[in-house]
Amino acid sequence: MDVNKAKRNVVARGQQDPRVKRELEEMQRTDDLRKIDDDVEDVATLLDWSALEHIHQIRNPQWFAVFAAVIALIAIGFIFMGNFIASLTIAMIGGYMFIVAQHKPSKIRYRLLTEGVALNTTLYHYKDLDSFNIIYEPGDVKTIILKSNKRIMPLIHMEIGNADPVAIREILIQFVQEDIHLEEPLIDIWARRLGF
Repeated sequence: MDVNKAKRNVVARGQQDPRVKRELEEMQRTDDLRKIDDDVEDVATLLDWSALEHIHQIRNPQWFAVFAAVIALIAIGFIFMGNFIASLTIAMIGGYMFIVAQHKPSKIRYRLLTEGVALNTTLYHYKDLDSFNIIYEPGDVKTIILKSNKRIMPLIHMEIGNADPVAIREILIQFVQEDIHLEEPLIDIWARRLGF
């Protein structure tokens, strides 16, 4: 995709229509796309796709039984050591993980816009992104990792789903530096291997 041509079209549309120009300027300042008119979002969209927020693994009753047994053994072990707080903490973490394991992922609308990347209605501006990497292993992992320069949210994940990773890369590389050494956090890898 010719990103420069698309950006020129957006600018031309903004020069023709004062409302579009105002909305495009607002898009440069806001991170909430609900404040932007849908038709202006469509004009500024370079690529659009939907995918589940993570790969959902269906678990059988035996998986839950083994999980509950492991959590119970760890909690009982802490009780025997006299550490009731650790036992309670493990039980609470186990309960939370049980709920998360049953949660079905939501479908998210991902977009590459002229001003940034959007996950549903949240816009992450390119100026706030340091680098990106596409991790594409069909059947296992198909995700984009974006490294933010904000400390409170250093990594942003975008699932690729059935979208074209080459087209995504061609657009992103024009706005953000590619870092092939940017990897998934270890916790994400382990969570996927454990079925979360």
